Amino acid sequence: VGGEGPQTEALRRTYTDDRIEWLGRIDDTERVARLQGADVFCAPSLHGESFGIVLLEAMAAHTPVVASDISGYAKVARGGLDAQLVPPGDAPALAAALSAVLSDPGRRAELVAAGLQRVDDFSMRSLADIYVDCYTRAIAAYRS
Repeated sequence: VGGEGPQTEALRRTYTDDRIEWLGRIDDTERVARLQGADVFCAPSLHGESFGIVLLEAMAAHTPVVASDISGYAKVARGGLDAQLVPPGDAPALAAALSAVLSDPGRRAELVAAGLQRVDDFSMRSLADIYVDCYTRAIAAYRS
């Protein structure tokens, strides 16, 4: 578990399984290396995510994504296409989605390919093209 937040200490006391490694805050280099080395990126957030940048980071690292279907993540990930989304708080659905992705190399490859395309949709180049188009249309409308 990478990162720290207001509930970290309570979670550490609750989840004491030896298989869980609590990393604390990690730098960008370590984050990218861990994402690239993962078989799947799991984001079981329950709420509070305004935008799924963490999902885009995983997709950019060529890592398939399994995440909660919360509004912030849905702005980025299209369930079933570039990420496997599950109802928030549904542990059996999360486990099934993780198992399905981990046991199917073809599905992982599909998620990775679609995820890379989705990352491109949010690239600075793509966003700049959208802004240029908006301003061009606004100027044209103003002049007419």
